[in-house]
Amino acid sequence: MAFGTAMMAVFVGIVALDLFLDTDVGLGCTGVLIGTVGLLEFYDITGKKGFDPFRLSGTVGGILVFVTCWSEARSSGSISLNPSLLFAIVCWLFLLQGFTRGLENIVENISITVFGILYVFFFLSFAMAIRHLPGGNGLIMLFGIVLIAKCTDIGAYFVGKEFGSKKIFPTISPNKTLEGLIGGLTTGMLVAVVWNLVPQIKILPLVWAVPFGLLIGVVSVGGDLAESMLKRDAGVKDSGNLIPSFGGVLDVMDCVLASLPVGYYFLLFYGWNA
Repeated sequence: MAFGTAMMAVFVGIVALDLFLDTDVGLGCTGVLIGTVGLLEFYDITGKKGFDPFRLSGTVGGILVFVTCWSEARSSGSISLNPSLLFAIVCWLFLLQGFTRGLENIVENISITVFGILYVFFFLSFAMAIRHLPGGNGLIMLFGIVLIAKCTDIGAYFVGKEFGSKKIFPTISPNKTLEGLIGGLTTGMLVAVVWNLVPQIKILPLVWAVPFGLLIGVVSVGGDLAESMLKRDAGVKDSGNLIPSFGGVLDVMDCVLASLPVGYYFLLFYGWNA
C-alpha cells in the first residue's frame, strides 16, 4: 500500500509540475514510459499462450501512435487514430513477417501486435486529449478521472475483503464480490462528488458528478475484468513483477486505460450539451 501511495504521489508531482510550468512534457514522457512497459507486459502475456508478437516494432509503432495523438491534442484539443499511420504499421508488420518468419502464424502475430498498440498506447493517448480539452483545466480533469478510477478499485478491494461473500465473476476474477463491486462504485461516486464540491478543482456541476463518477467506476471495473480475462487465458497471475505488491504496470493501469476514453467523451458530451 505504501508503494501505491508513493506512485500516486509521483503522478501528482508530475501533474503539479506541468501545471506550474504550463507544459505537457512531463505527462507526455510519463505516458510514453508507462505505455512502453505496459505494452511489453501485454506481449509477454500473449507469449505465454504461444504467440509471438513483434515486440520491438509494436513498441515503436505504439510510441508513434501516442506521439501523433499527443501532437493532435496539442494543436486541436481532439484526438483520432491516424489511418495512414495505422496502415503503415500494418504494412511494415506484413513485410517483417514475410522476410523474417515466412507464412507461419501471420494472423496471430500481426493481430496481437496491432491490438496491443491500440489497447495500451491508443487508450493511453486519451490522457493527452483530456489534458488539452478547451477551458484550461485539462490536467485537473485528468487527475480527477484517474483518482475516481483508482479509488473505485481501492474501495472494491477493501469492502470486498471485509464484507465480500457473493462471487460475481468466479471464472474470470474469483476475488470479485457483489459487496466489493457496490463498495467500489459507491466510493467512486463519493470521490466524484467531493471533488466537485471544491471550487478550485471543480470539474462538473454536482448534478453531473454522480453519473460521471458512476460511469467511470463501472468502466474501471470493466477494464480490470478485461485484463483479468487476458491473464486467466494465459495462465498468469500478474502482468509482471515490476511493482511490489501490485504486479505489473498493466495491473495498476487496467482500470485507468478503460476510463480515459470514456471520461474524454463524457466531458465532450457535457461541453456540447452545456
